[in-house]
Amino acid sequence: MAECVNDSDAESRISYGDYVVLKRGDVFKSVQIENKKKVIFEKQWFFLDKAVGQLYGTMFEIEAGGSLKLKAAKRTGDSLDSKEAGQDNRHIVDDGRSQKLTRDDIETLKEQGLKGQEIVQQLIDNSTTFKDKTEFAQEKYIKKKKKK
Repeated sequence: MAECVNDSDAESRISYGDYVVLKRGDVFKSVQIENKKKVIFEKQWFFLDKAVGQLYGTMFEIEAGGSLKLKAAKRTGDSLDSKEAGQDNRHIVDDGRSQKLTRDDIETLKEQGLKGQEIVQQLIDNSTTFKDKTEFAQEKYIKKKKKK
């Protein structure tokens, strides 16, 4: 079945030869889309072929083997989105005992094949101080854990 695409829609779709901006955290990189070309960005390698035909601004996840997968849109009910937040962090004491998971527990989760997002959620669920942190501090914590 042929897809009907109008001119303005075609102009907003990615094609070979176009340049796209990759973003991970605060790091940006501009690359040209080329057929079966390996791209290395932030210690990960992948191919951008699956981006061809997608709309600019589309978010992707990198799968094992270097292929791209469309990133699922965040649902409003996601536990990372719907979080309680404290008023300030003055009463939070960083004594190293607020996280119930040990390094070995996290390594076990990785070995079980859990994705980064799921591991971050486990860290949040096992933190005794996460709900007491301000919304800004929660976002900072999540960003830090995703980067690790």
